[in-house]
Amino acid sequence: MPISSVVASTTDSQNSRRVAGLFGTVYDHLGGAVVLNLLWGLLSLPWFAAALWLLQTSQLVGVRLDAPIVMVIGLVAGLILVTYSPPTVLLLAATAPWIRGADSPDRGQLMAIVRTRALVVQAIGLGEALAVALLGANAVFYHHLGGWIGAMLSGFMMWLVLALVLISIYWLPLLCLDSSTPVRQILQQGVMLVFGRPLTALMLLATVICVAAMGILSGVGWLCGVMSLIAVQSYRVLAGLLPHLDALPTRTRTWREILRPWE
Repeated sequence: MPISSVVASTTDSQNSRRVAGLFGTVYDHLGGAVVLNLLWGLLSLPWFAAALWLLQTSQLVGVRLDAPIVMVIGLVAGLILVTYSPPTVLLLAATAPWIRGADSPDRGQLMAIVRTRALVVQAIGLGEALAVALLGANAVFYHHLGGWIGAMLSGFMMWLVLALVLISIYWLPLLCLDSSTPVRQILQQGVMLVFGRPLTALMLLATVICVAAMGILSGVGWLCGVMSLIAVQSYRVLAGLLPHLDALPTRTRTWREILRPWE
């Protein structure tokens, strides 16, 4: 058998195990995943309102300036505000133990994590949204310069937005995983993980975008555990980068276990 076929077969097998592990973990906590997702949605309503206002404002500004890119920037900034919020801290703190086969922490432990990290996470979200807005303003400015130089600089600003989102992709789950580690140390660790395995971070970002898009397009996805699925996937990726997380190995489930989990 050609080496390329062996490599392709091995890669497909690894991908299948990753997908099975993700859905298996969520399936083992299906009730909790749905409840947490609903709770996250209800608690996040103020942040959704802020994001919607930001999106509408950016749309009006984009139309006035004849720059559709402004709406994209508004959408990204709004999503950052919704993501970096206390309800997301609660969701991530509750799902983190699942990859080790443990249950969610009790209410007291969850509230302690939320109290410790809520303001920090909110501040990081506001700072990142502001940075995205500033990069977007630069992109609009360069866009109005015209010519190939303006187009190149405007495109470069958008690439910087993507780089910012990618560099910070591990910050939120790491902050919610351990409330005792200093924030600066966690931020540095998150950046180093991205630079150490950039392809892994890029794949995680693509997965998050795809799962979120499916949740939006399906309409009911946000009610059926999409955010819980994203949270678990984030921690499964981190478990592959940080061995001390001690994730459970993926096991094969029979149809009887899937269809009748109460037995």
